[in-house]
Amino acid sequence: MRRKVVVGEGEVQQVATACARVLRGVDVVSGEQLGEAALVERAGWLTALVGSLAAGVVREHWNGADLARLASGVDQSGAGLPSRGWMALRRLGWAARVPQGVYVPDRVVRIAQEQAGRVLRSAWWRAEITTALLTTWPADPARRTEAEWQALRAVLPEGPVVASGVLLARTRQIAAFHARHRRLPTGLTECEQAPGAGGQVVLAAVDQQLATLERCAQEPFHYAVLTVRLPLGPAPACRGDWHPVRIRFRLPPHVPATAALCAPTLRIRQGRLLLDVPYVLAVAKPQRAGHCIAVAFDWGLNTLLTGGTLHLTNETQPRVMTDAQPMAFRAAGVLAKADRLRIHSEHITARIDRLRTLITSRQGRGWRPDPLLVAKLAILRRSGNASRGAVPG
Repeated sequence: MRRKVVVGEGEVQQVATACARVLRGVDVVSGEQLGEAALVERAGWLTALVGSLAAGVVREHWNGADLARLASGVDQSGAGLPSRGWMALRRLGWAARVPQGVYVPDRVVRIAQEQAGRVLRSAWWRAEITTALLTTWPADPARRTEAEWQALRAVLPEGPVVASGVLLARTRQIAAFHARHRRLPTGLTECEQAPGAGGQVVLAAVDQQLATLERCAQEPFHYAVLTVRLPLGPAPACRGDWHPVRIRFRLPPHVPATAALCAPTLRIRQGRLLLDVPYVLAVAKPQRAGHCIAVAFDWGLNTLLTGGTLHLTNETQPRVMTDAQPMAFRAAGVLAKADRLRIHSEHITARIDRLRTLITSRQGRGWRPDPLLVAKLAILRRSGNASRGAVPG
């Protein structure tokens, strides 16, 4: 689905992404006009199918051996793995298991494998950091010595580059596991549960048999048309339960008319169907030297980020001038909300630990767990998962 742009001399390709909201569409088979609610429902069924298939692949291969095998970049025969996630998983024989009685086209399975491959590949960096921390586990996790920091940096895959905040967060994660189980974990997959891979549908993994994207013939500068097969229900039973839907949507004004549109990503947010549409255009190749304008930024305490533009004068002795109009970014509101969410999450975690202790103590005495405590624990676990998802990473 990706379109190529003509790149002239001194030009390079630039890729950007625009977000568009879908308001209406039409079922190509039945001719039914679909409003926003109907499109969200059908796209939601597709997202749920893709998410469940991808999550199944991730759960099945959420172990250190499979993560290392995928990160090695070679298959069983020693040949290099493709860069596309779904092709790499199929080369390794990691298939997505379709539920019995549900018909899912191969292209939809391909999307699920692509999303699962991206999740598994992205986890390898965290796995390497966790392994390095376990290898150099300090005597006091709350306070490393200078020698312990140097030993940790020496075994990290990108020692000086990894932020200290990342290492401290992973250290707290391992320490929490040690406090619960009285032992250190074997790796990342024991510290963390298998992550989900849903919430979106990456159409870049498929071809024109499932989805096509083109500019609208009547208004190519302002509108585009996406044709994609969507299920008629949450559990389609046959090929006839997948109908192509033609969706006409407005392109954001900042998308140039000369840009080539690429396969979008579907996602549902707050009852709206959104399309993340990548586009490619030819731009002048940036030069390494000879620039006369620069942008400078500085960190601060009261103001998170302050920046401004600098100009180099065209004089015998060039001077750096500024327009005396600095730009400032304050994140006090966002940081305050993150602190409130973090405190709320810690409070819920403490209550969960208390309830778990009460239930375990009753079981240790041979008593039946109190149903009220079990129900409270289930509710708090759901609340804790929601709070952790809301805290900025």
